[in-house]
Amino acid sequence: MNYLALCQRVVQEAGITGGGPTTVENQSGQLAKVVGWVQQAWTDIQLMRDNWNFMQEEFTFNTVAATRDYLAADYSITDMKLWDTGSFLIYETALGESDQNELRYKTYGRWRDEHRNRMNDRPDERPQLFTLMSNNKVRFEPRPDKEYTIDGDYKRSSQEFTANTDVPTNLPDDFHMIIVWQALKYCGFYEDAPDVLDEAETNFDNLLLRLEIEQLPEFSEDYKALA
Repeated sequence: MNYLALCQRVVQEAGITGGGPTTVENQSGQLAKVVGWVQQAWTDIQLMRDNWNFMQEEFTFNTVAATRDYLAADYSITDMKLWDTGSFLIYETALGESDQNELRYKTYGRWRDEHRNRMNDRPDERPQLFTLMSNNKVRFEPRPDKEYTIDGDYKRSSQEFTANTDVPTNLPDDFHMIIVWQALKYCGFYEDAPDVLDEAETNFDNLLLRLEIEQLPEFSEDYKALA
């Protein structure tokens, strides 16, 4: 379901008279609240766990000779929140993946203490490790001497619904109703409607458990093995 369809389903489940909405834009009154509840519900679900699988993405970028620092935005990664520091791999681009190995992560404090002194006097070579600067900039050590391909994972920043056709990024279709039930919890509280709230909480909790089993790494590997 897209943003508009989710809002329409909330209206249906809540028994709001008049139906709708026909758009998420420029609403007022009760329908404006529904639009806001659905938007907030999706944001809250994304933030509910730190390690949802559906919030992870892969990245690839190539280094440039004699360039030490790299920003996600330089490689059109616009939704990056956190790098997965345990996932970085490197290979010489000209040699291909047969040359691939892991890159070690070192905290900025350790990198500063051990490598910052005279860092530009050292010869450029194949990077062996990396650190992260305060602005999430990736800094390689040593500085690359040629083009290398860097692969890994990152955590996405939260998606915010804005347009009618927005769909929840990477959330499997089977779980779209969890957004509806979370929004109906807000509705039940606001409207002081215990029947709406009770049903929403029950259905939300049931779907959340299933989502955790499928989309948290500590459960999902066991789930896949049983499937």
